[in-house]
Amino acid sequence: MADTRRLIGIDLAWGKVGGTGYAETNCATSGCVELTWNNGELMLQRACLRRSMKEIVEWLEPERGDWVIAVDAPLVVRNQSKSRAADRQASSCYGKFQAFAQSTNLNKLGKDHRGGQLLRELRKPKNHNTTLVERNEDIGTGSLVFETYPHVVIVELFERDRIIKYKKGNKSQLHRGQQELVGCIRDRLCSDSAEPLLRTDEALECLLRVPDLQRLREELKGHEDLLDGLLCAYTAAWLDANRPSQGLGEVGKGVMITPRVLGIDGPAQVV
Repeated sequence: MADTRRLIGIDLAWGKVGGTGYAETNCATSGCVELTWNNGELMLQRACLRRSMKEIVEWLEPERGDWVIAVDAPLVVRNQSKSRAADRQASSCYGKFQAFAQSTNLNKLGKDHRGGQLLRELRKPKNHNTTLVERNEDIGTGSLVFETYPHVVIVELFERDRIIKYKKGNKSQLHRGQQELVGCIRDRLCSDSAEPLLRTDEALECLLRVPDLQRLREELKGHEDLLDGLLCAYTAAWLDANRPSQGLGEVGKGVMITPRVLGIDGPAQVV
C-alpha cells in the first residue's frame, strides 16, 4: 500500500447504444470516483459524472501520480460470440445470490468497445504504461487497472445472501435499492471495524445522499453510477491494501477481480 497512490473507480458506460467514439458526448454517463489514503484510512477526493472517453481520460489527470483503477466494464474481450469465461464463472459462482453477469462478446459490443478504448489509453506512456491486473504477479508498484463487478463486490464485502436491487425497476424501486446500498456502505465500509475504513466527511455524505424520489429518473441513474464508481474505488483500495481478492475468468481473455471474503467454492483464482 502506497500512501501516494490514487485509488480510482470508474463505472464505465460500455454498451453499444449511444456514442462510442473517443470524443463523443452522447454516451451514457460514467461514474468516476477517486479515493486517497490518509494515515491508513480512505478519504473521498472527488467524484463526478463523465460521458466521452476524452472527458474520462482528462479527468484522470496522470500528472498527479500513479493510480490503481477498478473499472466496471469488460476491458478485454476476445470472443466473437457467446460469453467470456469471466461472465460464465461469475454467474456460476454468484447466480445463487442473483448476481448474473451479462454475456460479453464482440458481436454485442463491437471491436472498438469502450473498455478496450480505456485500456489502450491507460497503457500509453503518458498514462504511466498502466499494467492490467489479471493474476497475482501483475500486482506491484506503478499504475494498475483491472475489471471488477459491483454485484459480486456487494455480495462479498457485505456478506449478503443476495444482491441489492438498485439498478432496475421503477423510480420507487431504484430509490429503495439505493437507500439499502447506502445503508450497507455506511454500516460496513464506514464503521470503525472496517478494514480499510472509509472515513465519513462532508464530501462523502454528499455522494451518499440519495436523490429525492420526486426528482427525475436521470438523477437516480446518475447517483447509481456514482455509487458503482465508489464501490469500484473501494475495490481498488482493497487490492492496494493486499486484502484477499480473487480473479474470475481466463488470463488474456478477460478477468474480473473482486474481494474474496465468503470463500465461495468455484473456479475463481486467489489473487
